[in-house]
Amino acid sequence: MSSRANEFSYLCELVKNTTAIALDAQREYLMEARLSTIAQQEGFNSVSELISRVRGGSSTRLQWKVVEAMTTNETSFFRDVKPYEALRQVVIPGLIQARQNERKLTIWSSACSSGQEPYSIAMMLREYFPVLQGWKLTILATDISTEMLDKSREPRYSQ
Repeated sequence: MSSRANEFSYLCELVKNTTAIALDAQREYLMEARLSTIAQQEGFNSVSELISRVRGGSSTRLQWKVVEAMTTNETSFFRDVKPYEALRQVVIPGLIQARQNERKLTIWSSACSSGQEPYSIAMMLREYFPVLQGWKLTILATDISTEMLDKSREPRYSQ
């Protein structure tokens, strides 16, 4: 196994153990593209040097930066039509019926990157479910990337 392949294999294992995300073996090219900026910012001469330091385990902050860089932060409003249709046509009506006495609903939007998905859910609820006015509604938006979560707190989007 080449040095590059060995480094990528290590990164795949690190990301999987840290986040439960399995990186596609075909994405080895992302290693250089996503980690070169971190290597430069942190004063390393190469991505290999950065990975070697992370392997040494001396900096959990650096390890987390590498993990975040290797994960995909893809987001958009109403991304993937089918899940929103399932929410609108099946899930939300069922929850409204099941919780009509309680009048409380919490929706968890995991892996939401910079937040377009939870905002999409909120827009859908407002447009299609006026019966929810007066209910206690909570949309919990989470992501492993602290950078993306910080961005989502300022809901400004170019789309």
